[in-house]
Amino acid sequence: MRFRTSGARLVAIGLLASLLVGGASVAAADPDLAAADEGTVDATGAPRGDWSAVGPNSIGGLLGVSASPNRLAVMQPGPPTLWVSEDRGRNWAARRTLPADLAHMASASGFVVDRNNPDHMLVTLNKRLDGSLTDWDGYLLSTNDAGRSWQVLREWRPDGAFELTAGKDGRTLVVRGRDVTSVSTDGGANWRDIPREWNRSTFAAGLGDSMMSLVGDDVYVVTVDPEYSLWVIHGATGASPRSERVYQPAGEQVGQVVANGRQLVVTVGAQVRGSRDNGRTWQVLRTDPDKKPLHGLRSVNGKLYAGTYDALDVSADGGRTWARHGVPAAGEGTSDIADLPGEHGGPATTLVSAVYRGVYAIDGGGYRSLGLPGETIGSLITAGSGRRQQLLAGGVQDVFRTELPRDEITPGTRRDWARQVNPLLQDHPRLSVSPKRPEVVWKLALDGLAVDVSRSSDSGATWSLLGKHLTGTPRTLLAHPADPDRLLVTAFTENGDVLYLSTDAGKTWKTVSMPASLTALAGDPRDPQRVWGGNENDGLFRSDDGGLTWTNVSTDPVGTITVDPKHSERVLVGGNGLLLSTDSGRSFQRVRDGGGDIRQVAVNPRDSRVWYAARVAADGIGVLRSTDAGRTWSAMSTKMTDSRVLSLAVSGDGRWLFAGTLQSGVYRLRLC
Repeated sequence: MRFRTSGARLVAIGLLASLLVGGASVAAADPDLAAADEGTVDATGAPRGDWSAVGPNSIGGLLGVSASPNRLAVMQPGPPTLWVSEDRGRNWAARRTLPADLAHMASASGFVVDRNNPDHMLVTLNKRLDGSLTDWDGYLLSTNDAGRSWQVLREWRPDGAFELTAGKDGRTLVVRGRDVTSVSTDGGANWRDIPREWNRSTFAAGLGDSMMSLVGDDVYVVTVDPEYSLWVIHGATGASPRSERVYQPAGEQVGQVVANGRQLVVTVGAQVRGSRDNGRTWQVLRTDPDKKPLHGLRSVNGKLYAGTYDALDVSADGGRTWARHGVPAAGEGTSDIADLPGEHGGPATTLVSAVYRGVYAIDGGGYRSLGLPGETIGSLITAGSGRRQQLLAGGVQDVFRTELPRDEITPGTRRDWARQVNPLLQDHPRLSVSPKRPEVVWKLALDGLAVDVSRSSDSGATWSLLGKHLTGTPRTLLAHPADPDRLLVTAFTENGDVLYLSTDAGKTWKTVSMPASLTALAGDPRDPQRVWGGNENDGLFRSDDGGLTWTNVSTDPVGTITVDPKHSERVLVGGNGLLLSTDSGRSFQRVRDGGGDIRQVAVNPRDSRVWYAARVAADGIGVLRSTDAGRTWSAMSTKMTDSRVLSLAVSGDGRWLFAGTLQSGVYRLRLC
């Protein structure tokens, strides 16, 4: 079974709600915390420069090209985000202007850019209706200003809008729903709905791509369960459309269909088949040598493309001969292919997209990465020390690694992150490192159906899986700051919430039943027996025996916990606001109310007066700062392009702050 698919990745992604910031307080340095005692830098001053996106450029999507050789648009499917490049994919700008309810809950199923007007784009979006397993809300939206604003042209409820195609004139549009095929010949102003005449089981819906093709006035449709056959709607753009079954191979299933000039081409299992007489007769054009199912069927400027998750087959002569190539990322296949017109009248550049690996240009027989900076970074750490310190980012499925980016950021540096890939679906890997052993990194992930803990002893360059699979759904991981051999993993199992505890660097594990599901953990940097934990529903817990027993010390919601590395009696709890204790948790003072979910707090390792808090917000203020060890807080003076910040890391020299975002990768700020 393959888990590394676009669909699996879309399911894995979730979108957090953006909240507006409240009033900001004025920060002032605490006279009791002298800079001379705290480190070698003074981080209390204003940051130098602005936030800069540093990558990783690791995401692909639905490709949109026009006659313009410089403009390239990509629709990231879920959550849907439009990315636009004006320089052939070297640099990107996100246009997050879709209606909020759709941007948060829907996924993109079709994307078209007008060939003659690159500012005119169309997208179909779908979201499942609340409480239903079978009903969908589908939308067709249009922009005439390259995504700066959108208008809803039509809604389909409960039918959904699963595929979009446009005629060469740009005015004829066809949208396929669950039970109707809708046709417009005036750019979406007026529509005719054509009811399906083929069978469909209750739960079946056309969720794939290349399952519909417009050929002149006819629309060819691949049906779903139970038939999996090819139908045609004759005269779909006229007044009297008529449907009939074209092809139903005995004992086999039609998967996809495209039109390649006057030729119809379909996939049937491990074969590509073609017809030049409108489907009356069929010939086998290609059989996969490994008998693997073929998919990703495309027709682009007279070339046919089909492949497996590991290979891409190309034919330039209607399927008579084929050349086999690798895919950009083995196991991912391809999700879209398009030709970007050449510069200065030169040859076109073929682009290949794999939704969760990137956008690539075919260059000299190989692939040159373009990529989008659309990765969600839920976990961010530094590892190692000195000039060779590494920055590691836990994305939706993979872990990314780069030498700490201190120098100039370029399109190349944004692409050149190393990617640690797991052969199975790795759901939101969590990373942890103990400052006692900074080159050793621990990773927690749900790999397929098992909870896995992996170890890297070289700052994330190579990884080894610990021998024992743990059971359940993982919550979080802590490598204890006072004892690097002490690991704590929380998980939900069929027997309830548990803590997996190891005191020998993962060689053996003890299972501890827990009073609550702890989604946040922190360790006392001076006491390996003291651990803090919490969640949004049950509040804050403390353990004084290494995690064996727990005491509930507060019922306030907990999203993150931080212990001052030099004054462990200071404990800061983030949630919908910030709570500070200066007496080891015996009492807490609310130091900030509301203003967005606090996702993580980081302390500057060279000036522990200065703390940073990550917040999910839509106002440009993704990071708050305290210069008095958490007593007062204010917004960072420099705003961010995307302020939905999930994770933070500070360089070992205290001079750089890194922020992991929701769908915008990692940003960097020079502190001092």
